[in-house]
Amino acid sequence: MHTLLGLSSLLLIVFGSYLTLSLLDGLSQWSQRRNIQVFILSSPLASLGLSIGGLHHFFGRICLLPTPSWDYLLGVVLPLGMGLVALGALGLGVVRLALMRRLVARSGVSAGPELQALADRLAQRLGATRSQMLLSPYDRPLALTCGIFRPTVLLSTWMVEHLDPRELEAVITHELAHVVRRDYLVLWLATVLRDAFFYLPTSRAAYRQLQREKELACDDLAVGVTDRPLALASALAKVWLHALDGLQFNRYTIAQPLVGGNKSINDRIERLLNRPRPTKSMASSRKVVLGINALALLALVIVQVTNFTVVLASMGCNPLALFWKLF
Repeated sequence: MHTLLGLSSLLLIVFGSYLTLSLLDGLSQWSQRRNIQVFILSSPLASLGLSIGGLHHFFGRICLLPTPSWDYLLGVVLPLGMGLVALGALGLGVVRLALMRRLVARSGVSAGPELQALADRLAQRLGATRSQMLLSPYDRPLALTCGIFRPTVLLSTWMVEHLDPRELEAVITHELAHVVRRDYLVLWLATVLRDAFFYLPTSRAAYRQLQREKELACDDLAVGVTDRPLALASALAKVWLHALDGLQFNRYTIAQPLVGGNKSINDRIERLLNRPRPTKSMASSRKVVLGINALALLALVIVQVTNFTVVLASMGCNPLALFWKLF
């Protein structure tokens, strides 16, 4: 029964997450979709917290002792193992941050006053934090954004040499859009949560969707500022032709590279050629997002408490007494 309690909790989260993902089709705002995707990634933390926080209240309970020893042991090992995996994912995330910072510092040099001035003008138009522009002496396409407290845009010298001024402006605007959306921080958190709950299919599904849609959202923001979708489409086409594989930076996944796989580039180019309508500001949907997340969190807590109550009652325990001690 202990094992059933833990597994049923995870199954409820998976079911609720798949249901929430299916409802995302009705949301057109990129910010709304992103916040709900992050909520899906973080929702297993509620179950993990309840499981670990309540462990010491279950030790020695007479109503729990008649259960098989393997079941009692699994009921303790399962939440503790999940907690250790989550701590390991957090540690790996910190290592990724340190490695990315070191790679950018070693590989990038100042982009020069002209390129920095262009980035500053574009950042002002986007309402973004001023970002440091760096160039990497690399003879293949590379454009990425990184940095939590000090945003940095890294371009390869190939990008400067092979893109015309309008294409380069579109690429820089796209990268600065990641700064506006705080994609580096969001994706870092999402990566940690994905790794912490890698055994849940909904975590991987939400992460893949988040990865794909952040590029579309930044394309829309870039087009809204430059009003030149063809320039960004042309830049993506040039990058595609040179088979971008992204140096060692892309191995750490938390950077915001300009492109992903070939299919992703093709879809984005077709979308830009169809002149997508830029999405509205993120601020306009903040109240809606907060309301949706608050309702989803409340529903998750209610479902989890109901699940615990039903299973504990079936084991002959007094759920009210245990919950009183837990809280």
